[in-house]
Amino acid sequence: MFKRWRHRRRCHELARQTSNDSLATYISESAELKPDTLGNTPIISVDLELTGLDARQNQIIAIGWTRIDHGRVLFSANRHLLINAEQSVGHSAAIHELLDSDVAGGVSLDSGLQQLFEAARGRAWLFHHANLDVAFLRQACKSWAGIAPPFMVLDTLRMELMLRKRRDIPVQHGDLQLSNLRASYHLPRYTAHNALIDACATAELLLAIGGRMDPSGSMKLAPYIRYF
Repeated sequence: MFKRWRHRRRCHELARQTSNDSLATYISESAELKPDTLGNTPIISVDLELTGLDARQNQIIAIGWTRIDHGRVLFSANRHLLINAEQSVGHSAAIHELLDSDVAGGVSLDSGLQQLFEAARGRAWLFHHANLDVAFLRQACKSWAGIAPPFMVLDTLRMELMLRKRRDIPVQHGDLQLSNLRASYHLPRYTAHNALIDACATAELLLAIGGRMDPSGSMKLAPYIRYF
């Protein structure tokens, strides 16, 4: 309860500090969000493709997202944006298979962020390995709007780790990778790899975790929420 109160107070302070209307509206609505159960908390599942792993040195080259409402993935809300980065994709192309020629036709990062944060209004965020994605989004927002906005976050990697520790289940190297974790929940394997597919894969994984924990769809999210 205290963390949410502190988050709300911080939101009110930050909303006054930015002149960016899109971000100010997102922050104001984030202040009023009250996460409850998986079945009644609006969620946006997001994945980024990056040129590297250092938020201060590397750049976002793709953003994908989908939404979860009433415990269901809204595939009609899917979006995938290529971002026209100033930096070459370099060796990271071996991971996400995006080339410089692909991202050259993308939207600007400012445009991508505006669309993302408009879609995130009134929603908790969902990532798989949130620390990395949130670090890049906070860094990007400093350039775009002059502030690092607050995030109310669920992280399927961290949730599964918490559940396994609680049940005394050992975790081996690679167990918590998105594809391996989906396989452990008998979810289908996606052969393609991009930001949107990973965002959808993460959304499906969250619902699978919730279904295993509470088949009624009433799993409480508060124990798993983190505030950035």
